[in-house]
Amino acid sequence: MRNNEETRGSVLCPKAADRTMKTLLACLTVAVVMSFATVRAGTDMKEVTPPAVGQQPEPKDWTLEVGSGVAFSNVRVGPPNKGYTLVPATLCASLKLDDVGLDNFLGGWLRGYSEFFFRGDYDFITHGPENHYTGIFVGPRYNFVQPGWKIVPFWEGGVGVGWADCNPEQGGLGEHFNFSFEVAAGARYNISDDVFMRLEIQYQHISNAGLSGTVPNNQIDALGPKLSVGFAF
Repeated sequence: MRNNEETRGSVLCPKAADRTMKTLLACLTVAVVMSFATVRAGTDMKEVTPPAVGQQPEPKDWTLEVGSGVAFSNVRVGPPNKGYTLVPATLCASLKLDDVGLDNFLGGWLRGYSEFFFRGDYDFITHGPENHYTGIFVGPRYNFVQPGWKIVPFWEGGVGVGWADCNPEQGGLGEHFNFSFEVAAGARYNISDDVFMRLEIQYQHISNAGLSGTVPNNQIDALGPKLSVGFAF
């Protein structure tokens, strides 16, 4: 009886060892497959993970834009002074002066960058003693840039000179040559990295600084909206 049990144990031991080996091989295979799947899944996630929120390309060095609008000047009342309506056609180039900065100043509310613009204006005077005014302007602009925003608020100020077909007898400008300054505020909307639109409210002053001598130094103080479309490069 004892010999039978020993014989049976000797027969079962190889079978148990073989079964144990198969189990280990199966576990190893499952582990390898799972490891490969995990590595593959990690690779796929890296491929589809979007960039961090707030990351945006640095503004380009130059912009070029064309615009138009309307401005009204009714600050001078009573004869011989007359109100004005001006319809400007503008061409403006702007050069970026620095990179986006001030991230940590005042909580980032002033985060942005500055530009210097060069602009040419041709104003159609649809109501007023003159018919047209042609001028050039230069000045700084500051753009307020927040992470992820397509809308970029800005303010600017400029000075320039210009020429008009003056008509002082009818209460117009005192002479053809005039000085001018302007301030404006608004927002730029980035349609893409290269194309944008700009909407602003602009105040402009035009006068000859007393160079007309005895002829009254009548001025134009105009305020109104302007819309432009531009390209960055």
